[in-house]
Amino acid sequence: MKNIYIIVSSFILLIIAALVLSSIYNKFSQPNILKKQIKIHTIMENKNLFLKDKAEILNVQNHKDITVAQIKYNTSLLDSIISLHEAFEKKLIVVKEIEGREQVNTINLENLSDSYIFILDGDILKGAKQNRVVNTSVLVAPKAKILLPVSCVEEGRWENRTSRFRPSDEVAHRSIRYEKANFISESKKMNRADFAADQSSVWDEVENVSCSIEYFSPTKSHSDLFENFTNEFEDIIKEFTLKSQANGLVIFVGDQMVACDIFNNNKLYSDYFKKIIKTSAIDSKIKKDNNQCKSIDKSQIIKLINTVFDQFEISKENASSTPGVSEGVETRLNLENNTFYGLSYKGRSVHQSILSSNSKK
Repeated sequence: MKNIYIIVSSFILLIIAALVLSSIYNKFSQPNILKKQIKIHTIMENKNLFLKDKAEILNVQNHKDITVAQIKYNTSLLDSIISLHEAFEKKLIVVKEIEGREQVNTINLENLSDSYIFILDGDILKGAKQNRVVNTSVLVAPKAKILLPVSCVEEGRWENRTSRFRPSDEVAHRSIRYEKANFISESKKMNRADFAADQSSVWDEVENVSCSIEYFSPTKSHSDLFENFTNEFEDIIKEFTLKSQANGLVIFVGDQMVACDIFNNNKLYSDYFKKIIKTSAIDSKIKKDNNQCKSIDKSQIIKLINTVFDQFEISKENASSTPGVSEGVETRLNLENNTFYGLSYKGRSVHQSILSSNSKK
């Protein structure tokens, strides 16, 4: 009997030891497994982004030192998707402060529709306690309620003007978008789950842009700058015509590529076409002040676009791939002077952007 007890006890101890060793092995081997899964997932999400053989230049238009190359980027279309601006016009969206616990960097958004709503990184929401800029592009699911990550672009106000936000007719200046995208990209490398930008850097860029064209808002509002130069900017916008088959554009000011935005379809693109050109008018104004105006032709445009797209292709295995705010997967990559961004949903590109830093001015 005693021998049976010893045998049974020994067997139980062996099972416990095996379980402990298995647990320790899994604990230390799991990160490597996850890394492999993330890498495979990243490559899958990256495979349709910034491919030069998918991009066709449809049209090149110039006005003084601004050049706009409209492109058709071949991608699978998403069904039932509308822009933030269309959603507001049709009263299908509600955006407001978090009631009772207002926060600078987070606001409430509710999609009342049966459609997906696309919001562009750089969209400015006006009203409530202070104007905000959206930190990252977002695909909001139908009937969804989300917390929208934003940054303040009106440092001198914290009081209610309206109960809800409304979208503005402009996109934040490229330098503001660049700083946000660059910061969030670095944060994702450190496995941060949020989409917070560096608020101090955003305020600094708002001030830098204003100083560059010698305009100062009473509340340090980025939107006031656009309103002050409305007539001048509207005259510039009239010089550019939307191409019906295009779903993206690359903007050059002088000989510098300042921004590229590619959308899932022509309808989304058309909603942002004038807004993006308007913000590039600020770059033109800054360039004029610095006497750095140069011209660029189509052959140079093709060469520069191919070079930048190739930069991503060569380095895309180093890109991060993480869940989006609501739907889809984000891809981010920081390279010298350029930050790359892609939002994909079910393998389809929703938004791609390349933003250039100010260092090349």
